[in-house]
Amino acid sequence: MFGTLALALASGFALLLGALPYGSAAQPSRDDVVTIHVATNGFHTDILVPSVTAIRDWRPLLEASPITRAASDAPMIAFGWGSQSAYTELGAITDLSPRLLLKAAAFDASVVHVQPVAAVRAGPNLLSLNVTQAGYRALVDHIEQSLQYGPGGSPIVLEGLTHGLGDAFLRGRDRFWLLRSCNVWVGEGLRKAGLPVGLWTPLAQSLMWSLSWKAPVVARP
Repeated sequence: MFGTLALALASGFALLLGALPYGSAAQPSRDDVVTIHVATNGFHTDILVPSVTAIRDWRPLLEASPITRAASDAPMIAFGWGSQSAYTELGAITDLSPRLLLKAAAFDASVVHVQPVAAVRAGPNLLSLNVTQAGYRALVDHIEQSLQYGPGGSPIVLEGLTHGLGDAFLRGRDRFWLLRSCNVWVGEGLRKAGLPVGLWTPLAQSLMWSLSWKAPVVARP
């Protein structure tokens, strides 16, 4: 009983400590700003970025898959990262099975989820943030370095894998495991972009709380 309580307290302390914002945000000037968004469904987070800026044109990446090609003119793209097994087989949190959990915990292959976004709608599950162009360039590098590329330099599309929302999955480079979850990946990218985000944010709630505390949020629900 004592051991279980101690473990629960230690886990709670680690989650709280990991979510404490690290660093301070650079304040972009009007001509230096790029607006990005972080969206959550309660257990997973995505980074939403403009499809086209002077720093990166993501349309060729959308055109790599026949599914996302149809929406290559979308103004925004949502990027997510995670376990291939859980991401492609988990339709809802109720679908989580011991088999999926065990496979994800055992260093499952990773995927990058790509979702064209026609419009960004403000709400309780979305934060909009400003970053500098240098910060956005670092975030772009984070996303690109999470992808595997084929012999021709194009991302590797996982054919036929989709959630049916005009989205596609690309082969990821790193392995997924429970201490480096989808939300940790998002936190890593945002810190590289110069935002004050906790060093370890395995839960969507801890990541969003960390951002809400100190990051320069430009639009709140």
